[in-house]
This record gives sequence, C-alpha cells and structure tokens, in this order.
Amino acid sequence: MPPIPWLFNTIFKIPQRSGLHQVDVKSEFHLNKDDQLLKVPAGLYFPDIGENWKIELNGIVIREEWYPIKEDSLSVNRSLKGLVVPINNGILKPGKNEIKIQFLGEADSNPFKPNDHFGFYHTKNFRLSSLEGIYNSTSEYFDIFLFGIYFIFGFYHVLFFVTRKQDIYYLYFGLFSLLSSVYFYLTTYHLYNTYINYPGGPDTEFFFRGEISALIPIVPIFMLFAKDFFYQKDGKFWMIRIFCGLSFVSLLANWLLPFEYVLPNLLVYQVLLLLMLLYVILFSINSIRQRKPDSVKLAIGIGICGIFGLWDTLDAMTKIVGFHYPFFKISFSVFILVIISLLVSRYVSLYKQSQALNQEISKQRDAFYRFVPSEFISILDRESPVEIKIGDSKEKTMSVFFADLRGYTTVSEKLSPDENIKYLNRYFSAFEDIIFKNAGFVDKYIGDAIMALFSDHSERAEKDNFNSADNALQSAIDMVRHVHSLNDGIGIGADLGIGVNTGPLILGTVGSERRIDTTVVGDTVNLSSRVQSLSGFYKTKILVTHHTFLRLNLLSEIRAREIDTVIVKGKTQPVILYEIFEADPPEMADQKDQTKSKLSEGITLYKAGQFKSAFSIFKELYKQNPSDNIVRLYAKRTKLVLNQLPSGDWDGIFRLHRK
Repeated sequence: MPPIPWLFNTIFKIPQRSGLHQVDVKSEFHLNKDDQLLKVPAGLYFPDIGENWKIELNGIVIREEWYPIKEDSLSVNRSLKGLVVPINNGILKPGKNEIKIQFLGEADSNPFKPNDHFGFYHTKNFRLSSLEGIYNSTSEYFDIFLFGIYFIFGFYHVLFFVTRKQDIYYLYFGLFSLLSSVYFYLTTYHLYNTYINYPGGPDTEFFFRGEISALIPIVPIFMLFAKDFFYQKDGKFWMIRIFCGLSFVSLLANWLLPFEYVLPNLLVYQVLLLLMLLYVILFSINSIRQRKPDSVKLAIGIGICGIFGLWDTLDAMTKIVGFHYPFFKISFSVFILVIISLLVSRYVSLYKQSQALNQEISKQRDAFYRFVPSEFISILDRESPVEIKIGDSKEKTMSVFFADLRGYTTVSEKLSPDENIKYLNRYFSAFEDIIFKNAGFVDKYIGDAIMALFSDHSERAEKDNFNSADNALQSAIDMVRHVHSLNDGIGIGADLGIGVNTGPLILGTVGSERRIDTTVVGDTVNLSSRVQSLSGFYKTKILVTHHTFLRLNLLSEIRAREIDTVIVKGKTQPVILYEIFEADPPEMADQKDQTKSKLSEGITLYKAGQFKSAFSIFKELYKQNPSDNIVRLYAKRTKLVLNQLPSGDWDGIFRLHRK
C-alpha cells in the first residue's frame, strides 16, 4: 500500500460512476505482556475515515457505521474527523493483535476530483495509543479560543456598523471575521467529537456542505472590505463584482447539486479562489502605488496570510503535505489583528474629526441660541434649530415683558459709537442674567428696549408654584434695583420703564427659504408694549395689567396700587393698570404704601363722578407727598372736570387716542 492518505478509488483504479465498492484493510501488531497499553485505557485514533465503515479488533467489532444501501448508493454518509474509538478491557492481548477495517464507498463521479471521503483522506495515519495520550495530543483549546476571538470581533463590528451605517466596511469586516470563525470551527475535531462522532450520529453531508458554504464567501467579502476601506464609492471595480457573482453561484450550487457533485464544485471554486487571492495581492499593490492610507500595513497582512492561503488551497487540491495548517492559523490571526489595527486607526481618525466637527457645531449652535433662544425652540416642540421650519407655530399663555432705557436718545448723543454699544451692553447683559435667573428668556433686543417672555412651566423655576406673572414681576423688580445700584462711570445714569401683561399669544416662525426669524404675535404682546409706553406717561418704574396682577401667587402681597383704567388705541376693552413700587426708594415706597387706601378711595369717587369729594382727597394727598406723580395726575384731572363737567355717560375710563 502507498503512504497515507489512502484514497481507494485512486489506489485500486476503480472505474468512475461504477456505484458502491467495498475495501477491507487489515493490519497486525504485537504487544509485549508488559506493554502499557494492556494496563491503561487505550483507544484507536483516526484523523478521518469514510464513507461507511466497520472496525474489528481481534475479531470483535468495536465501532460500526454501516448502513443499508439505497438504490446502489449510500443511505447515510458517515465521513468522520478526529474519531476516537475506546477499546474495552480484555480486547487487546499480549502477542499478536489484528485490526480489520471494512470500507464501503462510492466510485468517483468525474475525472477531475476524486471522492476523497472513501478511505483515509488525511495525511496523518491512524494510531493505537492510550486515551490520555490521544486526548492530550489532539487538544484544540487554543484554536477554539482564537476562533472565539474572531467571532467576538466580527459580532462587535457588525453591531458597530448598525450604529454607523455610513462606513459599510465595518459590516464587511464583521462578516469576514464571523464567517472565518464559523469556517475554522467547522473544520475542527471538537465539532465532530461533540456533535457528530457518537455512534449512530447524523449524516455528515449537511456538515460538509456547511463547511464549504462558510468558506466560499470569505474572500469575496474581504475584497468588498478592502475596496470600501480604500476607495469607498470611487470606481466600479467590475472584477470584484464578477468574483462575488461567481462565488454566489458556487454557493448556490453547493446546496442544490447532488452530493456526488459537491466535491467537483469545490474544485471549481478552489480554482476561482486562487484567482481571487492573486487579485487581492494585485489590489493591495495598486493601493500602495496610489498611496492610500494604511495600504502598506494591509499589504503586509495580505502577503503573510496570502502565502499560507495559497499553500492551503494548493494542498487541499493536491494533498501536498499537512504540516502547514498550524502556521496558516497563526498567520490568519496576525492578519485579523492587522485589519483590526487599521480599523482602530481609522476609527480614531474619524473620532478626532468628529470631535472637531462637534466642537464646531456646538459653537455654531451656541451662536444660534444667542439669536434664537433655546426655550423658544422647545416651545415649538423642536429639539434643535435644524428642525425649525417656516410656519411652525404654537399658541401659549405667557407673560410678556417690555423694558425700555428711558432717555437713551439724549444719552446717545453724548457718546461715541463704541461707547453707545458698551453703554447698552452694560445694562442688557445684567438684564438678561436677571431674566434667565427668573425662568424667562429674552426674545428680542429692540434698540434700547428689551422684550422677554415667561412661561408658567419652566425647568429653571427655582420655587414651587412659581408662575409666569411672578417670574416676570420678580425680574422687573430685580432690574429696577440693579439700575439703582449702578454707578455709571461716565456720569450718565439710566432709568427704566417696564410694562408686563399676561395672556394668550402665538409663537412662530416667519420669513422665506433664505431668511427665517422667530416672532411673537397677539393682543397680549401689543398690550404689553402699550403698557410699557404708559409707564412713561404715568412716570412709574413698573406697570402691570390686571391680567398679570390677578395671577400673582408668591408675589400677591407685593407692594402695589391701582392707578388707572384705560382703553388703549384700537381696543374696546378697558384694562386696569397697577403700579408696582416694591423697588422704589424705601422712603417713597413707604409713603405710597401709607396713602394707597386713600388713593384708591379717591379713584373710586373719581370714576363714580363724585369729583368734589375726589378732588378733596387728591388735594390732601398732594400736600402729604407732592412728588407722587399719580396723585398729581388725578388732582389735575379732577380739577379739569370740575371746570367742565363731563357728559352723562361718564365711566371714569381713560381713553388713549395714540400709541
């Protein structure tokens, strides 16, 4: 007999397509009576054996995988790998021992690829040894550990692609690593010993087809990875597409063809595999020539793995020798690590670019929020500025706050342009901080005026049950106090006039595709602006409507007084105005507080048309506090109507005929 492997169809020149044939193999060996094999558990080890077979030792059948014939073909294929057959005590004996193996297999189906499953198709011979020696020499724990690492790497990169779909080469590498781990595991003895090699186990045809199916896509997927890693969407790369198409055809044929044609199909694919490996080498050389980043590293990995890959393919086709395989597994591990290092390097580079881009976007976002408040965007139920569209709108009940730096026009004439801007920013910066602290936001700066909005619900509200009226009024008080505390370095002081109104309004976006802006519209906004203008007419610091005053909660005991009922131009409904004097100088605030009830009595008499009684009260109050502008105003009004009595439809409401 020639050296193993023994492919019986080749050794005995069995005619092609001649059906089933039986071959008997017999071997003799001698054992001394002191031989260790007679004292310890022993067994026979077969690197591989097929297709049906029966093993006898000293005339005793110790393992049999012999199945009925069906239409001159095998009903079950049992080509096993790494088979360990334990030998029961008493079967081995001192002196002469005889092993007899009967094989049953099919003749070759074609002249190109022999049926190498019929016989011993591995370069290693079967052997008789102690079971301990067999298990120690066939351990594959390190190999399985490597394959597990491949699987983890592959699974990780597939998941990574799910979160970053624009870089499809992560998916290709993930599939490449996963299929590699599956293919290598399907070739291990561990798989066969765990799931296949037990007596009466499953037909090995399915596992053999699965092993080939895991092998076929590996190189095509790697080519797709290399193409996308270096060129992404550049170029068509028709050769890669052709190779992938032919590999897909081979994959389908592997499952659709009868089992006798699976090996010829594998031979065709192995030829295609050689061409693909050569193309990969040429591809890597071309990438280096074009100075693609990391192309040299990948070429080194391809070179190391390609050499052993070519060797493994040639050996699988021609059965050269068998010692190379461990080297290929090691080289493949190096290859995987090279690719991972490239992906890590690419990811770090992309991460740094992403960080720089995020910083730039963050700066642009912060700059945008300086022009459009983030609260405005939230009210429109948008998460970011890019989601804002023309026509977005939301109706909401809010408190609208207008504040004006009185006398700025006169002040600005005394300042240079640069000093004008510094003057405004000195106040506006502090005003914005105060408004923000009280859960509001500045909507617009209008020359020397400021417009702010306050909502009933805000994450920045510091107190329970705070509402928009409380927030707006607290901001007004804090701003007036802040202005009083400032010592203007250029000798020019400022004064404030503030108007607050509460009610429904509409927030929205207006403009065109080229220019978009946010705006707030509604009677509530218009009335708030008019009230702020009236603060100058009444010479008060803070003026609020009854819509705001009646909604006060925590500030309901604030020092305030009713000063008038007015109908602004263009409206028909009267509005009650209240002066908030909480932030006035203490002496003036105390005087207003002491005369508040008397003033209210006088205003009531005035509205009722009892002008003489009202005038007496206002005259008395004027003597007590001649600097009280409201008292002086009502004294003048009452004196005027006493000289010229009004008509019978008198209601005491002050009607404004201009804004």
